[in-house]
Amino acid sequence: MTDVSGDVTRQGRLEREVMLISYRVGELERHHGTVPTRVTKLEQQFEHMSGQLSQLNEGQQKLTTVVAAIGSKITWALAVASTLWAILQMFGPALLRVLLP
Repeated sequence: MTDVSGDVTRQGRLEREVMLISYRVGELERHHGTVPTRVTKLEQQFEHMSGQLSQLNEGQQKLTTVVAAIGSKITWALAVASTLWAILQMFGPALLRVLLP
């Protein structure tokens, strides 16, 4: 009798192991089946983000051009202002002596 109960226990354990292996194989098949869908979704997200980065790059280039133009204008304005200030400092006292004796 102990031999029969040992065989039953062994058979039950083997059945559980076969069921577990069957479950795991099913999970692997299910997981493998969703991989192409997930890869396609990731590719679409990558293309979308790539497009957004391209647009951001174009906007950044335009902004760089505008900032460079503003910087150039400010440089010219400072050059003119400093030149006029230097001329005023040179001729200002003489003009004041002539106008206000």
